[in-house]
Amino acid sequence: MSTSYLSQKLDQPLPTKDGGTLRTIRVACDYMTGIGKRRELRSQWQRVAKLILAQEDVATVSRALELALFYDAKLDVSKVTAGAQGRRQ
Repeated sequence: MSTSYLSQKLDQPLPTKDGGTLRTIRVACDYMTGIGKRRELRSQWQRVAKLILAQEDVATVSRALELALFYDAKLDVSKVTAGAQGRRQ
């Protein structure tokens, strides 16, 4: 996978309840390798992995990551930027 693809910034930083903030596709990949087998096998994380392997556009990957974190109750919504919250309304 190309360095330029992995270094792309997500649409917005995604703060996690386990202490990190996902800012790039590379950081998201690193996060995913440490989430544990049970979470890794969930359909939402499988979808994110497939999108990244297919080098889909960053907006699609960002949204899938946000949803996967949300489904796992790991997205720290109190720290999600106000601009992103407005986008959803």
